[in-house]
Amino acid sequence: MKRVVLLTILCVVFACPTIVGWAIDPGEVGVNYNCAFPNSVKVDGNLKDLSWQFAPWHEVPHDKGTAPAPSDKDASYSFAVVADDKWLYVAFKVKDDKIQKDGDVGCDVWKDDSVEIYIDAGHEQAGSYDKNDAQITIGADNIGGDINKPKLGGCVGITQGPTTGTIAAVVTTSDGWAVEAAVPLKNAGWDIKPKDGLVIGFNTHFNDDDDGGARDHKLIWSDKDVADRSWTDPSVYAELTFVEEKLAVSQKNKLATSWGWIKSSMKKEPGKETYERSRSFEKNQSSLYH
Repeated sequence: MKRVVLLTILCVVFACPTIVGWAIDPGEVGVNYNCAFPNSVKVDGNLKDLSWQFAPWHEVPHDKGTAPAPSDKDASYSFAVVADDKWLYVAFKVKDDKIQKDGDVGCDVWKDDSVEIYIDAGHEQAGSYDKNDAQITIGADNIGGDINKPKLGGCVGITQGPTTGTIAAVVTTSDGWAVEAAVPLKNAGWDIKPKDGLVIGFNTHFNDDDDGGARDHKLIWSDKDVADRSWTDPSVYAELTFVEEKLAVSQKNKLATSWGWIKSSMKKEPGKETYERSRSFEKNQSSLYH
């Protein structure tokens, strides 16, 4: 049993491919996302941060939405969320075989390839927008753009997307594009103070344009939004629950912490085999940073 525990810890440390979002309960796709805090990331479009490696990723396939795509390759996405005391970080991995941008921009960017973040900071679940509700639309026209001054859509309600203070890095990938965004937890519309168990309204969408004309496909995470009404009706959002869980913020710190757990476990299983495992792991740990 102790060997199983040891191997499990080692697998966690080295990010075994079968483990995704191991640190916390991921919630339920389309219903609730469990957001680990306090965790920070560098907003640069590189989703290799350890926080993203250990956060839950919710997948939205090609046929989940009001205008399904023929395949996941054509249009699908996954997203993850973490937070610290200043920002709600939202990352998207978008599969998109034909990236369309610059045809429709600003408030009309939803007609081109774009992702949407929806916030109901007060979780009132009202049928119309108030000050603490917002739609934030980030288009593929931001690929390679200014991270601190992205071009945003979401021109609805009182606190409109471009006024939220959101920053975003957008980059191309081998099968589409990716977004790494940070939404302020405090702005003119809301003041969210993360605490364990706090719930806000939350949703994500993906608009896919294949030919430069009108939007072709619409994918939606929330199970309640069956008619693409999030842009005007926060009651169809799903939920995001803050969970106090410190994820790895650096490879070195994560290994140091896990190494402490492993050494503690080894003390309970003395013997040559344990000692050899200890020396082997210590050597591997050292080699990562030299």
